[in-house]
Amino acid sequence: MTGERGLFCKFVHIKGGHVDFAGANGGNITGIGVVSNGKITLEKVNFVEQLQHNLMSVSQICDKENSVHFTKDEALVLKPGFVAPDEWIVMRAPRTKDLYLMDMSVADPAMEATCLLSKASESDSILWHRRMAHLHYRKMNYITRHGLVQGVPMKNFVSEDKCVPCLKGKQQKKPHKSKTVNSIASPFELLHMDLFGPINVRSVGGKHYCLVVTDDYSRYSWVFFLATKGETVGILTNFFVEAENVYKTKIRRIRSDNGTEFKNNAMEVFCLSKGIQHQFSAPYTPQQNGVLRERIGR
Repeated sequence: MTGERGLFCKFVHIKGGHVDFAGANGGNITGIGVVSNGKITLEKVNFVEQLQHNLMSVSQICDKENSVHFTKDEALVLKPGFVAPDEWIVMRAPRTKDLYLMDMSVADPAMEATCLLSKASESDSILWHRRMAHLHYRKMNYITRHGLVQGVPMKNFVSEDKCVPCLKGKQQKKPHKSKTVNSIASPFELLHMDLFGPINVRSVGGKHYCLVVTDDYSRYSWVFFLATKGETVGILTNFFVEAENVYKTKIRRIRSDNGTEFKNNAMEVFCLSKGIQHQFSAPYTPQQNGVLRERIGR
């Protein structure tokens, strides 16, 4: 990485990422190219105009079959083929990708080595957050450090909670206040009904659907088996007439979802003739239908 444009023997303009400098605002990568002094050539060198010092990758030099030796006075780039005798070596730092990890501890050798990662820009963090199916940033950094996903840059992803889909997914509706007094005062004042099917296993009579009617006051339920959804209106009309005659009372209200087996012209005409108020659950809200089924199930 360099800030001197004249060092490049080959240069291509690009729109790269952002680079952070210690004690500065950082800069943007605006080009990439090749730098050579006639003896060694470095490829994929990033051009950052705001950078005041040139940074050279030791791993790139070693990839050219050279080796690097550091002393208190200088750093030496040695010719290919140089091998240090074992008696000269005090410690070894094995290379992992482009990093040389020096373990200074005497702890468990199975413990994983860690290194400092550069901070990714907020735009890059959000981009990889979306690519990873909105994975949490803590888990993103975990799989990055451990190399569990190929193609992800070795950076530390951080960002504020600005992901709109994640915020919407975590939203919760305010619950309704629990009722301490039942507003239903008598049987058959309100009947809940729902239909489910077709079921995988037929009944003994070869029926595919099941209709459940529940009295809100007594919680008593009636169950009817149907071969098709078209039988719903006929079964309900016969049941309403029979229930009013047997129990000597009048059905006042019924409540169902917006399914066509309940919401149709035949059902509307019958309810008008009997003076029954037909209530429907709110459309396009699966949670409401789930609550209705739960109440019927009890």
